[in-house]
Amino acid sequence: MLIEELTLENIRCFEKVTLKFKNRKWVTLLSQNGCGKSTVLQSLGLLLAGPEGAQKLAPRPVSWLRDEDQRGKLSIKIHQSDNDPGQFGSEKVTRSFGYTFFLTGSKPLTVGNRVFTEPGVHESPEKRLTWLRQNAFTSKGKGWFAVGYGAFRRLTRKSEIIVPSLEPQARYTNFFTQFDEDQPLSSFEQWMVYLDYRIAKNNDDAEAKRLKELGIAAINSLLPEGVCFDGVNAEGRIFFNVGGSKVPTLALSDGYRSVLALSGDLVWRLIQAFPDSSNPLKEEGVVLIDELDIHLHPIWQRDIAHWLRRQFPNLQFIVATHSPLIAAGAGPEALTLKLSLSNGKALVEEVPDISAMNVDRLLQHPAFGLISSYSPQTQEKIDRYDALLTRRNELTGTEQNEFKQLSLFMEDARPIGGPPEPDSLQSRIEAFLEKKLP
Repeated sequence: MLIEELTLENIRCFEKVTLKFKNRKWVTLLSQNGCGKSTVLQSLGLLLAGPEGAQKLAPRPVSWLRDEDQRGKLSIKIHQSDNDPGQFGSEKVTRSFGYTFFLTGSKPLTVGNRVFTEPGVHESPEKRLTWLRQNAFTSKGKGWFAVGYGAFRRLTRKSEIIVPSLEPQARYTNFFTQFDEDQPLSSFEQWMVYLDYRIAKNNDDAEAKRLKELGIAAINSLLPEGVCFDGVNAEGRIFFNVGGSKVPTLALSDGYRSVLALSGDLVWRLIQAFPDSSNPLKEEGVVLIDELDIHLHPIWQRDIAHWLRRQFPNLQFIVATHSPLIAAGAGPEALTLKLSLSNGKALVEEVPDISAMNVDRLLQHPAFGLISSYSPQTQEKIDRYDALLTRRNELTGTEQNEFKQLSLFMEDARPIGGPPEPDSLQSRIEAFLEKKLP
């Protein structure tokens, strides 16, 4: 499954807008706070969870409607992948099709021929929704993979782990953390303990060993060098090797725990969706991630998109971020969309390729709109220095002393923030980028 298009009407800050994802495998959503990134991701989560799942995730969708006197409308266009079972329509019909959900608020509203007095999510009366219920939205179905993660991705903080089963869960649970910030992602820990338990009880359990090795390899690939999975002890606690020391998950930093929660949960849900696949990590599907940069060191922010795309090459990632490092790290094949507000209306525009820019240029690019990458205090001194420099021969005695102090400041700042030395490699790079990039 792949998302081709999303249309929102009368939803929060969106009067009516369509986001086209152009079949890209990585889509980055950028905006200032309050411009709709999370709304886009939550709308996709509701649509991909199915009508019954959407009502579980948002039983009373408060504050979803821009205008309470009108219904809200969520519409999606998706593409069926080769490993998504079922066939809608004839063979001649394209494998791309859409469906719509309506949202009602606190006032009685008419949806189709029905009047709803309670807030809720209501599907459009189209037969393809019945077909999707039977094929895509069922918890026992195969393929049709979709999962969403909110900004607060965390492992459980409980010290004890209950050995679980791998019975399929309802599809809407794939999107829990998008709508419930307190929901931990404990599947990774439970899954590893479960597989370890099966291997201990059954020495010949080749399938459990395969799944465990697959999961460990995927998780290790998303961790920095020098950090790797170590094992499960007799009490069911998971340990990692961090620089030669064994560290339990409870003692790991929030950055490690965030990556582990995301990657472990994703691997587990892929295996559930594709139980017969020789390598579930290579299957197709959709992953929604809000605030991907949270808790991540700048080095991780720069590399996380590359790590995820390398480990899950056929998944479509749609992520929201405030980090220029993540936006650039997604590479030239990524699609970057900027959301903004103008006169109270939300706008969406495609951002040209920014993968070759450094952080300073990115921050001052229209995609981020930062006038200066310096702190306000430093920028104020730079501006004052420039103003005095233009009047250098006309300065008063007080201004001359001020200019002298600012000149010393500029000399100290120049190795870090000033212009590069003439004919240096950095100066040539900047001159090249100035010609090639907007």
